[in-house]
Amino acid sequence: MDDVLTVPAALALALGLGFFLGLAFEEHYAEDQVRRPGGIRTFPMLALAGAVLWLIEPEHGTAFLVLLGFVAVAMLLYWRAWMAAQQSGELRPRGGLMVPVVNLAAAAIRPACLTQAPWIPVGLTMTAVLLLRARISLHGLAARVPGREITTAAQFLVLAGVVLPLVPHDPIAAWLPLTPFQIWLAVIAMSGISWGTYLLQRYVSPGHGPLIGAAVGGLYSSTAATVALARVLRDASGRQPVVEAAIVLATAVMFLRIVLIAAVFDTGFALTLAPWLIGLGAAAGLAAMVLLRDGRGLKPELPNPAGNPLRIGTALAFAVLFISVSAATAWLGGRFGAAGLYAVAAAVGLGDLDAITIRLATAPVPGGAGAILIATASNNIVKGCVALGFGGGRRAWRPAGTLYALSAATWRAVALAI
Repeated sequence: MDDVLTVPAALALALGLGFFLGLAFEEHYAEDQVRRPGGIRTFPMLALAGAVLWLIEPEHGTAFLVLLGFVAVAMLLYWRAWMAAQQSGELRPRGGLMVPVVNLAAAAIRPACLTQAPWIPVGLTMTAVLLLRARISLHGLAARVPGREITTAAQFLVLAGVVLPLVPHDPIAAWLPLTPFQIWLAVIAMSGISWGTYLLQRYVSPGHGPLIGAAVGGLYSSTAATVALARVLRDASGRQPVVEAAIVLATAVMFLRIVLIAAVFDTGFALTLAPWLIGLGAAAGLAAMVLLRDGRGLKPELPNPAGNPLRIGTALAFAVLFISVSAATAWLGGRFGAAGLYAVAAAVGLGDLDAITIRLATAPVPGGAGAILIATASNNIVKGCVALGFGGGRRAWRPAGTLYALSAATWRAVALAI
């Protein structure tokens, strides 16, 4: 690999990462005043030993595996002693399995400095440090997530890892170049993205204010966020700049969500969309800052999403929508060309952007970028109407007007894009 470091640089990197991991390890456990295997001296030594032993026999890594086995045995003895102390009722400080795992990581990451691009061992070390330091936050999150969420996630993994590879790859019909595999892949991808943002909105963003809630809500559903925030405006006694800004911020994040979804299926198509959508998102973010310049008023929390997006009913509904959009784009696009595609985009954008984004990313057609822009313009018109309908013209005219202005700017972008 061309980007692999030279041996001296790799050894220096291994030493530095071992030192950094050891520093984080000792700082994390410092309050217990109890010595544990590993730390600011041990991890750099393991790093250097692992790197040198890999250099001695790099073909099969036998010498390094001996070191790894030695560390594993030592950590097993530590683990057994810790478990024995727990069972005997002795008061022992925190540690448990995390200590052996971090020691093994300190030894195992180092050969990556010699064989992989530098970002890989650096990324692995940073991940280990973040997981080590995030103990309280992660345990708190685990306590807040109910068992039914874990069960639903397990069902999703079965559908993605077991069912997806078995789905046929043959087209459904000659006039519809869409396979069952593509349909199921779209459902899995969309469900996964929605589930991640659902967890953030339900278990992480509460308590962080309306702007963070709106940003996460924009990743999940900017329309739902607009409805919830507009209702706050309707019930408020005066102008609410923070809520107005949050409505526009949710749409700013929506533009980024579209780029992310497109990138999952076709990086080239996402790069084509990126300048337009990121520019529109930046304009929306700037508009939100203008609305926020007077930051007084209510700072409500967005309500939690109504249901888990991994539910079978939700997935099947999206599959039906995806097939319908695919059929409409194939038929109208084939019959009327770009005009038919744009008509479908304008109509679909009134309710959903994900289905047409995935359809055009999985089967690119001429004018696809323009169609996505038209769908977003249509969607922003709907959200402007939603803001006025749920928030009232007197309270919501500023965010609604901003959304209409974004729609007009998007139509201008369409004229330039096509």
